[in-house]
Amino acid sequence: MQSDKIIVPDVRLDMVPAHIDPALVTEFDHMNPPGMECGDVYKALSRLHDGPDIVWTPHHGGHWIATRAEDIKWIQETWNLFSAQEKGVPRGRMPHMPPITCDPPEHTRYRAVFNPHFTAKRIKEQFEPAARAVMVDLIEQMLPAGGCEAVGTFATPAPIKVFFDFVDLPFERREEFLGWGHDFGRSPDPQVRMAAHQSIVGYLSELLEQRYSEPGPDVFTSISKWRDNPRFVSLAELTGMAQLLFLGGQDTVASSMALALWRLAERPELQQQLKDDPEIIPAAVEELLRHHALSSTARLIMRDMEHKGASMKAGELIMVVGPLSGIDARWYDDPFTVDFDRGPVHYNSLGNGPHKCVGQHLARMELRTMLEEWSRRMPIVRLDPAKPAPLSYPGGVIGVHHLHLAWDT
Repeated sequence: MQSDKIIVPDVRLDMVPAHIDPALVTEFDHMNPPGMECGDVYKALSRLHDGPDIVWTPHHGGHWIATRAEDIKWIQETWNLFSAQEKGVPRGRMPHMPPITCDPPEHTRYRAVFNPHFTAKRIKEQFEPAARAVMVDLIEQMLPAGGCEAVGTFATPAPIKVFFDFVDLPFERREEFLGWGHDFGRSPDPQVRMAAHQSIVGYLSELLEQRYSEPGPDVFTSISKWRDNPRFVSLAELTGMAQLLFLGGQDTVASSMALALWRLAERPELQQQLKDDPEIIPAAVEELLRHHALSSTARLIMRDMEHKGASMKAGELIMVVGPLSGIDARWYDDPFTVDFDRGPVHYNSLGNGPHKCVGQHLARMELRTMLEEWSRRMPIVRLDPAKPAPLSYPGGVIGVHHLHLAWDT
């Protein structure tokens, strides 16, 4: 259903570019969407589904927004019309981080540096046993307490330990590294963002020199060796690839785990289903990934086009709000309900086309291992009624501020 036009209260119509239909102008800001008082960012974002499929917002310099799964899929696949060279809003917010800020064929060259490290076979054989040990250790530590704040106790340290082992980073510096990532990705203060970025680049530059002189089997070593490739251009390529790895490994799986535990705690019958039938856990992983797309990214429009009433011009930005894709009722029946018996479903949560997430096998392994060990070792958990309700946060990557759980010991 298309709603009445939603004009930003403090934006005059003469401030909106002339080619944009005023009926498509919305007050939406992905960093602070209306409706966040409910605490659930997905419910807040879903308000966009009450309006036009493509809208325009004056926030962050002005940009288009794709709200429907079919358009998100189309945009992510059609790189020749929607270039990845601009991946954030406002324009220039995201530094050059190959391969995600490149289009084919350049994308393919950089992606080849990462691919050998993220194969399903390598993940399962070399890293799943260690990941499982991490999950078991954290669960056994928290189990006697009868409750926890799950983001800090489990959902963040578990995947961070797995990832840091995967790329050979010092786990004892995790708070410092997470702080840099938080400031760079979420601070509204450009000076704070700049300082965090300088810290990240400084650390990674030294790390890449060390890995080049003392190579190991890790992906940072492979990135450092790009300087020996005939297509090497500058050291900025190395630090860009390293930033992508460093930042991408910090928050996505942690957010996925926290959101999964939130849904399970809301519905004890889902936990019981996993306990009674562990064979459904791979399907449960896919259903949770379907519901919990995390990332909102921009694309640069490469030519003038008309689509669903929107007159988009070359050089403008369009944001694909990934989290809206998995809750699109046009694609899924009762999309807000987690249903482990839903059956195979297509989803856009991990990207489409050339930019499909290189870490998808690692993420799936971590979520599957978590569900296996959690359902095997933990009693039925519930949201702790004596503590604040769960609270998620919006942004380029959705996350959870806090998740208080309780269980009987």
